[in-house]
Amino acid sequence: MSQLVTYNGVVGYVLEERRVALGKDQAGLSKATGISQPVLSRLEKGKASITIDQLFVLCQALEIKPSELIIEAEDKVDGFNEFDAVDVKTTKEVGTGTALLTGAAIGAVLGVLLSKK
Repeated sequence: MSQLVTYNGVVGYVLEERRVALGKDQAGLSKATGISQPVLSRLEKGKASITIDQLFVLCQALEIKPSELIIEAEDKVDGFNEFDAVDVKTTKEVGTGTALLTGAAIGAVLGVLLSKK
């Protein structure tokens, strides 16, 4: 049985990855963007869908263009799609109560899968 991840989860992982690479914590990012820390946490975990407004505000604070962030997410989805072990689905396709990969688990699985190339 394959692992499941949502597109929201992949985008959230890229946001978190970028935030950590810049040495920022969620509290600081919250202050810089006006997006509450609980909302940031839900976005990074893929538990909430990002709005266009949030995308642009976060990208500005994370010093990345929205298009670059989407390309990074797309590259990660492509990495998952190369293997049968992970299925990337929409939140609607997955439904509630389903175990999903989020956060660090996405990075760990990507690292293992891509090292097998």
